Amino acid sequence: MTKKLMRNDMKEKLIFLDEVAYTNYSKQIEDQFFQYVANSNVSTIGITISNFPEVDTWSIIKKLWSLGKNVVVPKCSPLDRSMVFYQIESFDQLEQVYMHLREPNPHLSRAVTPQEIDMLVVPGIVYSEKGYRIGYGGGYYDRFLVNYKGDTLSLAFDIQVVKYVECDVFDLPVDKIITPNTVFLCKQIREKDE
Repeated sequence: MTKKLMRNDMKEKLIFLDEVAYTNYSKQIEDQFFQYVANSNVSTIGITISNFPEVDTWSIIKKLWSLGKNVVVPKCSPLDRSMVFYQIESFDQLEQVYMHLREPNPHLSRAVTPQEIDMLVVPGIVYSEKGYRIGYGGGYYDRFLVNYKGDTLSLAFDIQVVKYVECDVFDLPVDKIITPNTVFLCKQIREKDE
């Protein structure tokens, strides 16, 4: 199945997640995520502002703030498909952009370099157990990851993780995928297969 077909197929499946299941799964993922954060030495975390049916990140961001972590979120530039991350300390620093997405208002936030980000939560629609992903089709994260050397992980519902995802030479996998029931150590899975 091509990337486009897999993306569209998964979007349809996710739309039918009922609200109770969505909330419960998001909470389980959040709990797994914070177990991981508690055992790591990260202070600045890059993460997107979710829209349903993506895993809820609003609650995660609030908890990161309560733990004294620096939260940085991306601002996308459609002209060259690049991203700059900005530190936010309140949701009031966000603005609504195209497709009802929420991004930081550059006039209300401080830009950070990729080197300042300790851990990057990478969004996607479909993932393989090896960490390869199908995103939303813009290529923003693939471009950003080329120059990013920190820890990468993704948050996903169980149905989003499949055995195989078609990948191109420029596709860069994530190190871990956190689902409600499993933490896939993708980097280790890839190393076993080499």
